[in-house]
Amino acid sequence: MSTLRITGLASGIDYESMIAKMMDAQRVPLDKLNQKKQLNQWKQDDYRAINNKILDFKNAAFDMKLQSGYLTKTTSSSNTNVATVTGTATAIEGSYTLQVQQLAKAATLKSGTLTGTTVGKDTTISVNGVNVEVKSADTYQDLANKINAESVKTGVKVAYDSTLKTMFFSSTKTGANSDIDLRGADVGTILGLTTSTTAATTTGNVKLESTTSLASFAGKAFSLKVGGQEYKVDLTANSTVGDLVSKMNDSLKNTGVSLSLNSTGNLVIDNPDNTKTIDFTTVSDAGVVGALGLTSATPTNTAPSIYKQGQNAKVLFNGVAGEYDSNTFTIAGLSITAKAEGSDVTNIGVTQNVDSVFNTIKSFVDKYNDLIGSINSELTEEKYRDYTPLTDAQKKEMTDDQITQWEAKAKSGMLANDSVLTSSLYSMRQALSSSISGLASGQLKSLSDIGISSSLISGTSVSGSYLDKGKLYIDETKLKQMISEKPDEVMALFTSDDKNSTSTAGDGVATRLYNQASAIFSQIVDKAGTSTSVKNTFILGKESLDLDTQISRLQTRLDDMETRYYNQFTQMETYISQMNSRSSSLASLLGS
Repeated sequence: MSTLRITGLASGIDYESMIAKMMDAQRVPLDKLNQKKQLNQWKQDDYRAINNKILDFKNAAFDMKLQSGYLTKTTSSSNTNVATVTGTATAIEGSYTLQVQQLAKAATLKSGTLTGTTVGKDTTISVNGVNVEVKSADTYQDLANKINAESVKTGVKVAYDSTLKTMFFSSTKTGANSDIDLRGADVGTILGLTTSTTAATTTGNVKLESTTSLASFAGKAFSLKVGGQEYKVDLTANSTVGDLVSKMNDSLKNTGVSLSLNSTGNLVIDNPDNTKTIDFTTVSDAGVVGALGLTSATPTNTAPSIYKQGQNAKVLFNGVAGEYDSNTFTIAGLSITAKAEGSDVTNIGVTQNVDSVFNTIKSFVDKYNDLIGSINSELTEEKYRDYTPLTDAQKKEMTDDQITQWEAKAKSGMLANDSVLTSSLYSMRQALSSSISGLASGQLKSLSDIGISSSLISGTSVSGSYLDKGKLYIDETKLKQMISEKPDEVMALFTSDDKNSTSTAGDGVATRLYNQASAIFSQIVDKAGTSTSVKNTFILGKESLDLDTQISRLQTRLDDMETRYYNQFTQMETYISQMNSRSSSLASLLGS
C-alpha cells in the first residue's frame, strides 16, 4: 500500500486506531471465508485419515482372497538328522516315508602338495572352457584369485591353504551336471596331479557363420549320439548355426556334452567324460554335417586334462525312486532337505495348520472391527457449532493451550452423519451378513456357520448387541473346529468369486469386502483426494480453490477500501493543517 500513513498531528485524532476499527467490521466476511476454508481442510484431513484405514483393510481383504493363506500345512519328520520337511500349499495331508540313498554332492578336486612359492612358468589353464592366463611369478594364491574371478562363468571356485600347500577346487553347484574340467599342457605339472590325455573334444571347421540361415536344410535335422543315445535338432528355413548350438545344448543338458562356437569360428563338440562315445556322422541328415564342416572331423584336442563330476541325490519316497541335483527338493508339495544318507527310513506327516489359518482369519476380523470402530466414531462424534475456527486476531488474544483446546472442539464432528461413510458402513455389513449362493448344498455359506457373528451366546454369556454397531465376535472353539474338519469350505467361504460384476451373491466374504473397500476408497478419493492429488481433481479441492478466489477478491476490495480511508483522512488532515496555518497567520497580524 502506497498511502502515506498520517498520525493526526494537526487534528490530534488517532487515525490508525480509527481506521483499524472500521476495517475490523469490514473484514468479518473475509474471516468467515477463511474459517470456511479451514473447515474444508479439516474435513479433507479426516477423510484422508479414514481412507488410510480403508486402504489398509482393503489390502488385508486382498490377502484373504488368496487361497495360499488357507492351505498352510504342519509337517513332521521322525528323523530330522536324516531329513527336514516343510509343507507348501499343494501338500496333501497324509503320511509318507523317505529313504535317502545318496546325497547330492558338488564336484571336488584337490591338488597335490605344492612346493615353492610361485607357479614357476607362463602358461594357460582352461577351467570348464574358460582360459586363465598364468604367469611364472604368480603365487598359488594369485592363481586361486584368477580362477575365482571367472567363477560366474565356470561354476568353479578354489581355496588355497598355504599351511597345507594345497588347492581345493569345488563346483558352485551340486549334482551330476556340476563338474570341474581343467585342461592345459602344464595343468598336471602346476597342480601336482596325473592328467588324462584321452581326446575329449571333436572339432570341425564351420562353413556357415552363426548368423547365416540354414534355409537350404529346412526340414532336415542334425543329430548327435552320446553313449548310444540319439539327440536331435530339427532345422527350419530360419535356422542359424547359433540356433542349432542353443537347441542342441538344451537337448544335451543332462549328458555333460556341449556344443559351442570358438573364437576362430569352429564348431566345438565338447565331451569331458572320456568314457562316453559321441557320433554325429552316421545319424544326421545328408548334407547337414558337410555344411557344418564336420564331414572329416576327428578328435583334435588331446591336451592333458583333469575331470571330476558331482553326484545327484537319490531317494525313495513311498518306495518310488527319485533323483535330484540338490539336497533340497520338492516332492508332492513337500519341500525336503536331505541331510544324511543310509538305510534309515524317515516317516513324514502332513496335517492342516489350524492355528495359522485361525490367526489369519482372526487378524482379518480384528482389522474389520478396527475399521468400523473408526467409521462409527467419526459418524457419532459430537459437533460443537459454537466453536468455529479461530481468526488470527483471536489467536493473538489466547495462550497456546487455549488455542489447542478450542481447536480440538472446532475440529470435532467434521464427518458426523456423513452420507458417504454411512452408506459404506451399511454396504460392508450387508457383505458380511448375506449368505453366499452357488455353493453346494450343506456347505458353509455364512460367517455364522464358522462361529463369527455380531452376537454370540455361550451358556449364560452374551457377546455383542446393537450398541456395538456391527462389531464381530469369534467363537474360537467353533472356528477352529470348522478349519480342522472343513478346511476347503472355510476357504471357499472367503475366497469364492463368481466373476459376475453385476452381483455379489456368489462372492466370498473376502471378495465382497475387497470390492466394497475398493469402492469406498475411490468415493473418498473423489471427495477429498490424496496427499498427492491436484486440487481441481476432487470435490473438496475444487471448493477450496473457489474459496481462494473469493478470499483473494475480497482481500483486494478491503485493501482498496483501506487505501480510500487513508486518502480521505489524509485530505482532511491536510485541510486542518492549512486552516491552522491561516489561523496562526491571522492571529499574528491582529496581535501586531
